[in-house]
Amino acid sequence: MVYTLYEGFILQTKRALNTLSHILHKAEEQPNASILPSCRLHNDMKSLSYQVFAATTQTSLALAKLTAESFPTDDTSNDVVYTYAEMYARIDKVLQALDAVDKDLILEHCEVVNPAPLGADMQPLSGTTYACIMQANIFFHVSTAYGILRKEGVPLGKVDYILPFVTS
Repeated sequence: MVYTLYEGFILQTKRALNTLSHILHKAEEQPNASILPSCRLHNDMKSLSYQVFAATTQTSLALAKLTAESFPTDDTSNDVVYTYAEMYARIDKVLQALDAVDKDLILEHCEVVNPAPLGADMQPLSGTTYACIMQANIFFHVSTAYGILRKEGVPLGKVDYILPFVTS
């Protein structure tokens, strides 16, 4: 089997988002579950809810680039606080989009260079380059969510992070 951008981005991102959903379910079972969506690793960092927002938004941005669709216009500069139901709904919506994407369409657009949002600017990037940048960001936000939950006492281990990558 040839390993393509589809396997590298679509399948791995689905696994990362499944990890995010898994650790949120464990968090929701905790006695302090109601405060966790607004918790942070450090005062100058964004909340757990924001980590979900960012991971799902960045997935949507990459999908738009890889399918030649319009880019979402979510404002990623502000922190957000969601309920667990809202966080799961965001994750599920993006997972459905990942499931629905056509592999051939991804491969058709992966080397096309045109402007893509990167920070406050638009940069000329190929689909592959943009997907790699976004995936690094997605993994960062999933890892940060894990770190926030561990800091707040949620009993998570490495297996909670890794298992969705192995079983999906």
